[in-house]
Amino acid sequence: MITLFEAIKKIQPNGCFVYEEENISTLRWDSIDIERPTDEEILAKIAELEAAEPMRLLRIQRNQLLAQSDWMAVSDRVMTQSQIDYRQALRDLPETADPQLDENGNLTNVIWPTEPGA
Repeated sequence: MITLFEAIKKIQPNGCFVYEEENISTLRWDSIDIERPTDEEILAKIAELEAAEPMRLLRIQRNQLLAQSDWMAVSDRVMTQSQIDYRQALRDLPETADPQLDENGNLTNVIWPTEPGA
């Protein structure tokens, strides 16, 4: 779940504000020289960030798997075709997957490639 804080900081990174209990109606804008975003702008940014969250999480997990398999691609060894295919499938995930989040914020609807030899 994207918070008011995250949304406002994306819109106005240097803005100073306070609010109570994730309630936009309690938002007090304390920046004199920085314009306060409208409630509509904040809500739109929350929706935008929530829509992007599954892909952001997919990229994080994908990058971790790529980093864990970097040993396959060091310069003093030759990768097998299955290792090449695995790493390419990981790189292709953002274009081939349609990630979604379940009610607990976990990624679903992603078919992760199987690591060679696993």
